[in-house]
Amino acid sequence: MKISGNYTIDAPREQVWDALNNIDVLARVVPGCQRLEQVGENEFEGTVKIGIQTIRGTYNGRIRLEDVQPPHHYKLVANGKSANGIVDGTGAVDLEDQDGKTLLTYSGDANVAGTLASVGQRLIEGAAKQMINQSLKALVEQINKRQAGETGDEAAPKQESAAPAQPSAPAAKPSNGQAERPSVPAASMIGQAAATASSTPRPASSPEQKAAANTTTPAQSSQSFERRAVDVPEHEQLKPETVALGMAQDFYNERPWLPWVVVAFLLGYILGRARS
Repeated sequence: MKISGNYTIDAPREQVWDALNNIDVLARVVPGCQRLEQVGENEFEGTVKIGIQTIRGTYNGRIRLEDVQPPHHYKLVANGKSANGIVDGTGAVDLEDQDGKTLLTYSGDANVAGTLASVGQRLIEGAAKQMINQSLKALVEQINKRQAGETGDEAAPKQESAAPAQPSAPAAKPSNGQAERPSVPAASMIGQAAATASSTPRPASSPEQKAAANTTTPAQSSQSFERRAVDVPEHEQLKPETVALGMAQDFYNERPWLPWVVVAFLLGYILGRARS
């Protein structure tokens, strides 16, 4: 199953790129996204609940970004599964400047297995394209909110202001002739100084020791990113009914003559029944 398309966004390319790489924004523009977590460098896991009949279900999946070329291109590799089946796919997103606006072009290829495969490729393609269209609309809304200063990043950790230091009570003088113990703040300072001294690397006395001192273990390098999870509040989720309503609006905008056809059909049916 192949799918492709483009969408014009009224915002500079850098702003669109920043939004596409912001986990708070992504969690709010993926239809039905309930949770999104960054588990590696350019790698995410999430839970999505889809309410469209043909592909209805709750999906758990993983997305990995590759060939990242800021601010205009990246590839993605995705896989997801639910009780209805398994979806594996690859895709690409490209951004192009257009007189202050941004042309977003997407393309992808997916393989479907399980019960989903029996639904029909055309139905799945149609549902997927409509969902992408609603997701891009939500992306535009998120970019507008960020421009207005309403980022909606509630999940971002907020730093608490440091509480004013309370004056410590004077230490009681020992009455048994023993040496006076340092107060709690003093003990804390001594502990920090000791920890700093113990963690300060000593100069290596041999080339082998220098090489060992400059070696970064895989565990250290894997933590170069900030592991973070976003739980999307229910009122901020792109819900299935919102997606369905948006799909209906798009259908009407593409076919404004359709309601008149329905009205003419009903009138003909009513008049025919009246004559008979």
